[in-house]
Amino acid sequence: MSAILERVTGPAIWSGQDFKKDDNWIFRLSPSDIKEIDKALGIAKISSTPIEELTPNHFPLPCLGKRLLALKNEIENGRGFAVIRGIPVENYDNYECKILSWGLCIYFGKGMQQSTQGDWINHVIDLVDVSSTTDPDLAHVVRRKELRYSHKGGELRWHTDTTDIIGLFCIKTAKSGGNSRLASAGMIHNLILENDPKYLDPLYRGYYYMSLSDDDESGVPRVSDQRIPVFSRSEGNISFYYIPQVIERAIDRAGITYSRAENKARSLIQRTADLPGVALEFMLEPGDLEIINNRTVMHSRQEYEDYSELENRRHLLRLWMATTPAMMTKTLRTPADL
Repeated sequence: MSAILERVTGPAIWSGQDFKKDDNWIFRLSPSDIKEIDKALGIAKISSTPIEELTPNHFPLPCLGKRLLALKNEIENGRGFAVIRGIPVENYDNYECKILSWGLCIYFGKGMQQSTQGDWINHVIDLVDVSSTTDPDLAHVVRRKELRYSHKGGELRWHTDTTDIIGLFCIKTAKSGGNSRLASAGMIHNLILENDPKYLDPLYRGYYYMSLSDDDESGVPRVSDQRIPVFSRSEGNISFYYIPQVIERAIDRAGITYSRAENKARSLIQRTADLPGVALEFMLEPGDLEIINNRTVMHSRQEYEDYSELENRRHLLRLWMATTPAMMTKTLRTPADL
């Protein structure tokens, strides 16, 4: 039997309803954990090491670090996600938030650059109505020819990012709404196999992606040289990669065309993840650090109402971590970024 038509098994296969009475995915920090983090933050600040060069040696967590390494195994080989809860974010300024979120995330992998502009930490915040700012982290963003979707508010469809592991550190929540949603990619695969197996073949073949000019080394938009599979298998394991907006950009701007079945297969991912009980939905609280295995779990965001003042808006820090040799040595991203 073709691997395409085989069910995916293992701990990364779950549905949101599995966690109705199970909150083990929430990793709650103790007062002693917070003390360790505060001490590590002080050490990192004194060292004056650039954030992107910080290693666990610069951000030592003697006890908590061991637990984070155990959690890393769960992220890589288990259910594929966790929320670290209890960081008193109100006690830190934005610079300290960047240091401590980086300091925690590097226990899960090697930090990765997220843009050709040198963004090691991406600010997920609505900037569509912002034309200028004195914030050095955002000034170059508002000067872009076109904003990424991470800098636009509202609903965000099911997708993955271009890395192995994602960290999302919540600084502020929206005025209302904006729930985070997670779904097991393997579960989506199995549901499509069960209900619409003919659409798995186009998902294994994949789609072309198109970059934005600001995100490409050449300075001009380009289409990927080959199709990028949504589902792929290696040594019995399944991997998932899917960014619908970037696929659609290639369709709309580069004239890429697909068959009816290929187009329906894309929409089927969204519809399947939206089926009752499939997704895990929750509100990220200020101080939450969400860790996601980008290869086994996809994520989305619900619509929300935000504040008019920029300083009060929903604000997350996004960090990318590499764990595989291929990603660790990657210097340029494929043209597929949010």
